[in-house]
Amino acid sequence: MPPSPPVMEPPTPPSPGARAALRKKKARRRLVIIAVAVVISAGALWYFQKSLSLPLQILDPFGNPTAPAPTSSQPTQIFSAPTTSIQQAAKVAPKKTNALTVAGVIAETNSQRAANGNLPSLAENATLDDIATLRLDDMFTQQYFAHVGPQGESAISVASSVGYAHLALGENLALGNYAGDAGVVTAWMNSPGHRANILDTHYTQIGVAVREGMFEGQETWLAVQIFGRPASDCPAPDANLENSINVSEQQISSTSVELATDKAAIDAMSPQSGPAYNAQVEDYNNLAAQYNTLGAETKTAIDTYDAQVTAFNACLAE
Repeated sequence: MPPSPPVMEPPTPPSPGARAALRKKKARRRLVIIAVAVVISAGALWYFQKSLSLPLQILDPFGNPTAPAPTSSQPTQIFSAPTTSIQQAAKVAPKKTNALTVAGVIAETNSQRAANGNLPSLAENATLDDIATLRLDDMFTQQYFAHVGPQGESAISVASSVGYAHLALGENLALGNYAGDAGVVTAWMNSPGHRANILDTHYTQIGVAVREGMFEGQETWLAVQIFGRPASDCPAPDANLENSINVSEQQISSTSVELATDKAAIDAMSPQSGPAYNAQVEDYNNLAAQYNTLGAETKTAIDTYDAQVTAFNACLAE
């Protein structure tokens, strides 16, 4: 029986984009072409998750074009977009030479980054390796091959469960008997979506898992690449400072109302002199001084927070 054809799952379209907005000041920056998930939360920042599913890639082990895969979609809690099929032929080495290795896949990936724009190498990250391994084991266990599992499992949900806080997260999958590490990375590079993940300049880390196992009754290899950029790369604006600004603004608003009430009472007093009148004016002036001091302090805090938001957005854009 001929080996099963190698299949590449379309690259995960981890949520693209990041938005950071501050009262009276909003900024938006789309981080990458197709693969970014933003999960930082900080007071005045809002985030959204959106993605574009890419077509299924089919590789024929004998070098013959396969029949076209039907147009499909992958509706999930995070991803929802129509796809079309892409066909591609690839020679596959004999089974004895097609073993995959974590180190080899990472090395071939970084080699492709160096050869295509002299991009910096991705650093292997142990937590991303763990995420890739959990994803791989889950697919073998539940016998599915997709970015979202039967129970909603995904790279994003696994990253959350293991505590990998990230600005960006992406996933490439491949299933089949490829010509070793170079073969599977070359297959990914021949697919526009997977290639975009590999060459994305916003990722700084990578994790990989590879294993041979039973899938739909046949021994085959499964490879998982997880790309990431940790949240620590771009420190978020100070949430405590943002909360303090909110409290101060509420206090400024209530004091303004109180000052207006006191001023009306003073204007209505008759005579406009005497101890009672003078005492009321003194109270008013003391409250006005407090109001002005709080306003100046709040303006300084807002300027500081604005600068933090600007620095955060500039970091996201790098």
